[in-house]
Amino acid sequence: MVVASCLDRDPSCLIVGAGITGLMAARELRRLGIQVLVLDKARGVGGRMATRRFDGGVFDHGTQYFAPSSAWFQSRIAEWIDGGVTKEWFRVRSYEMDERFLSAARYCGYPAMTSIPKLLAEGVPVHTGERVTRLDVVDGCWRATTEADTTYSARSCLLTPPVPQVLELLEASGVALDDELEETLTDLVYEPCITLMVVCENTPMMPENGILEFERGDIRRITDNQRKGISREAAAVTIHATGAFSAAHFADDDETLARYLLDEALPIIRCGAVSWQLHRWRYSQILTPHPEPYLHISETPPLAVAGDAFGINGVEGAARSGMEAARMMLRHLQ
Repeated sequence: MVVASCLDRDPSCLIVGAGITGLMAARELRRLGIQVLVLDKARGVGGRMATRRFDGGVFDHGTQYFAPSSAWFQSRIAEWIDGGVTKEWFRVRSYEMDERFLSAARYCGYPAMTSIPKLLAEGVPVHTGERVTRLDVVDGCWRATTEADTTYSARSCLLTPPVPQVLELLEASGVALDDELEETLTDLVYEPCITLMVVCENTPMMPENGILEFERGDIRRITDNQRKGISREAAAVTIHATGAFSAAHFADDDETLARYLLDEALPIIRCGAVSWQLHRWRYSQILTPHPEPYLHISETPPLAVAGDAFGINGVEGAARSGMEAARMMLRHLQ
């Protein structure tokens, strides 16, 4: 076993998950003088703020856009714009506006959605490709063991993966939850999303802003990544299936799913397909978030769970959850 003793007895926090919640928490804790280390099972940071490239096409294939519902998040967006990693993408008509949002503007990462988490990760100790398989309390600290049999220890721990994955980790670790807390976490249900990325043989027929959203059928959204400004060299569209279709067909083979979605989408946008790739988001979107921005699991040593399942839905909820969880950790570490 390799023991990584990068965090000592000074106030410190181990963060599992390098999505926007984990990265926002890490930056806030570092700003407050707390040592942090972020672990993520993926090859890069960002979680569902994801971008993929193939055959000349560039695709935002997870989160497509976000909007502020608070002055606090509007300020974060302004910081990201100043940092060159966010731009306004399009505006909705006033009669279509959701009353939750402060602005008609919809924003996206620039030059791609992953640009935002990459900026947030600058200066933060992040170890990617590290899947945490177990948590133990050793000498008053949380010790995380990874699939590679490396261990990391810290005086506190924040879990930010989707809640079902958190529950699996806690069960594997023998961390007991009281009945009420376990029921609360178990009741947080996500819908999946099957996503098809297509390099087009001709320019698709799309609105000027590059986005089509549907109220009926098996497709939720089609995004033109070229009009969005993501794919400069090739016409490339992202097709998101609905949650209901994705849940019913999640285990279907890639070829069957791709053929069906192509048959549904390409006649609408009037283009052909050169190549495609399919991605399954098992935990795409929380259906009903928990009202609190995080949940406390243990006080000694501190352990909490946060993410887009807490507070409000979407990117703003995930970011706010990370900030609030970080401030809670500071209080306990002090």
